[in-house]
Amino acid sequence: MKIKLLYIIIFLANYVSAAEEIVVTPTKFAQNVSEVIPSVIIIDKQTIQQTPAANLADLLRWYAGIEMARTGGVGQQTSVFIRGANSNHTSVLINGVKMNSSTTGAPAFEAINTSFIERIEIVKGPRSTLYGSEAIGGVINIITSSDEIKNEAQVHFSNGRYSTTQQGFDFKISNNFLNADVSFAQLQSDGFPTVASSNTDHGHDNDTLDINLNTNIANIGFTFGYWQAEGNTEYDGFGVDLDQDRKNDVFSMAVSVPITEFWDSNFSISKVRDEIRQNQINFLGDEDFAFTDRIVYDWKNDLSILNTHLSFGATMTDEETQSLSFGTRYKENTDDFSLYINHKMNIGKHRVFGSTRYINHDDFGDELVWNAEYAYQVSNQLRLFASYATGFRAPDSNARFGFGGNPDLREEKSRSTELGLDCTFNDSTGLSLRLYENKIEDLIETILIDPGMFIFENRNVSEARIQGMEITFQHQSDLWDFNLEGSIKEPKNETNDSLLLRRSKRSLHSSFAYKNENYFVRLNGLLTSERVDFGGATLSGYGLLNFAAGIHFPYSTISLKFENILDKDYELASGFNTPGQSVFAELRVNFTE
Repeated sequence: MKIKLLYIIIFLANYVSAAEEIVVTPTKFAQNVSEVIPSVIIIDKQTIQQTPAANLADLLRWYAGIEMARTGGVGQQTSVFIRGANSNHTSVLINGVKMNSSTTGAPAFEAINTSFIERIEIVKGPRSTLYGSEAIGGVINIITSSDEIKNEAQVHFSNGRYSTTQQGFDFKISNNFLNADVSFAQLQSDGFPTVASSNTDHGHDNDTLDINLNTNIANIGFTFGYWQAEGNTEYDGFGVDLDQDRKNDVFSMAVSVPITEFWDSNFSISKVRDEIRQNQINFLGDEDFAFTDRIVYDWKNDLSILNTHLSFGATMTDEETQSLSFGTRYKENTDDFSLYINHKMNIGKHRVFGSTRYINHDDFGDELVWNAEYAYQVSNQLRLFASYATGFRAPDSNARFGFGGNPDLREEKSRSTELGLDCTFNDSTGLSLRLYENKIEDLIETILIDPGMFIFENRNVSEARIQGMEITFQHQSDLWDFNLEGSIKEPKNETNDSLLLRRSKRSLHSSFAYKNENYFVRLNGLLTSERVDFGGATLSGYGLLNFAAGIHFPYSTISLKFENILDKDYELASGFNTPGQSVFAELRVNFTE
């Protein structure tokens, strides 16, 4: 069967191709996507605004190799799995700055509003050499600004089921001296009961502010960025209605200096704060909380000579975490220092990329990770590639010092292999086949060690092997977009011969869009197989269809967005509800053409 499939793909190579775009996230420097070897997903602003998705996870679920789990509706606790790896194995970046919480290790997917995101770049597979801890499964880079020079003012309003409303604005001012972009979005929803046994709606509200400034003085570039998401979420805590406040801040400043015609040097400082506050007291009369404060200093150098690009630099991180949960309190400081070097080389039909990072961690000593990637351009229509990469994740503070904490935990480490081919024919159509394996050692799990005293402990007890295949067919033109993606994988815990929780073996993703200057139509489809969940529960497979259509006027767009148009009843987490058939109306007004 696999041999026949390979013949079919080689035959189709005479008829298909991939669109040419510039991408930064896979290597931390700009290059054509056709030269990138790892699997990359690019989601542009038009696609984001046309897809019915209030937050990031709802958008990403329509792409192969990415799955989500959520304990209820919008704003509830959300996990995203890239190629079957854990949610805390993904690094999420806001304009290149990692926002992952260091109390849990996971990013706040539920807090990321998609309203004014310019672009999303996703790399599937380990990228610890570039982004450090957590990047075992992949990297999601959310880009909220553009280098394009334009003056624009836009406001938007939407309303739909569950009393969900959203409004916001986006102002851009650009000239030859300064690019400035300020946007704000406010989301409110009454929600629905998060668990099947509840009759109480659990709402969510979220305010997002984003500011980006960049200028060039005497050929020296200066950039400033600030992103903040702040809101409240109601939820069901074992039959008790609770709520918590969450606030995420990402601040960054950078200076870029051209040393020579071929050498650019960049120094940046970023500060991230992740803050969760429980609004009800615990059994000890205290209000639980979890805080992460992280400052990162990075010095990066880029040298481009002929067909070679070399990047090297150093990163220093100063981090503090604080938490009170289930009566357990901690406050920890952690520092780490790393040196890195990345090298890309194009020689005729050969493409080579290699990278390595040395990390000196306060608590885990020295670590060395590396990537090696190679591609061979057989013809204008066919490219073959192979890669090998290692990754790691330092245990988060909750795992080490929180409820069930174990200070002796070891790092989780991964080894990943990928083989594949890309077929091309023109600038609009492409086909890709990828086979991958990711082995993760010393997975951390919470073990019940004393049922009578309800005592748990986190331990390095598991090893996972995730083997998979992804096939992607893509056509993009000025008027038509069509994507068909299939994923087959075996996300296995080899220690107890079981499947990793909430991850499917098979999924099929499709999207179709037609757009012109007068209107657009978009249809997204998803089929996924059954999954296992906590307590031995089985989550049935399901299919979803979303539909959106809009009409463009000279200064505005009116659209209707339909979620779950077949009104399917399905679960993303055992015992938790999901949205039913929903309709949302949206108005976007542009004050500039």
